Amino acid sequence: MKLKSIPNVTKFIDKGYKWKPMYGYPQNKVYTNANTKLYEVFDIVPKYIKKYADKHFKIYSMSMIKQPPGQIIPEHNDTYYKFKKKHNIDKNVVRFCIFLEDWKPGHCFEINNKSIAHWKAGNYLVLKHKHRGANIGNKFKYTAQITGVLQ
Repeated sequence: MKLKSIPNVTKFIDKGYKWKPMYGYPQNKVYTNANTKLYEVFDIVPKYIKKYADKHFKIYSMSMIKQPPGQIIPEHNDTYYKFKKKHNIDKNVVRFCIFLEDWKPGHCFEINNKSIAHWKAGNYLVLKHKHRGANIGNKFKYTAQITGVLQ
């Protein structure tokens, strides 16, 4: 899986965001609220990502995820249920996962059973396949998501 890049990346600084606690799914006996905690903000992303979304998407929503050390988002496929319902559509929806900072040791991401590492800020993947993420490092891992319909 090849990483793509968004141009004009700016340094990400975690200041002033009202992060909402959330939990990764699906959950089972192994993956519970105890090891799937994350924080998310909706409709807020760095300006360079908003500009990219405005240029490449007809309609979209955005969010950012802050994953603490020691936490996992289990393997899953995105269904875009809320987005599809809100916009009354049922196909052609895509999600981009954008890395907000350069890769750090212990920051993990897999898509279609392939590990991704050594990413740079502004690199992104299109989440068409099963994917998962984990943070076994000692610093928060930050990503942004654009969900929408491409132009």
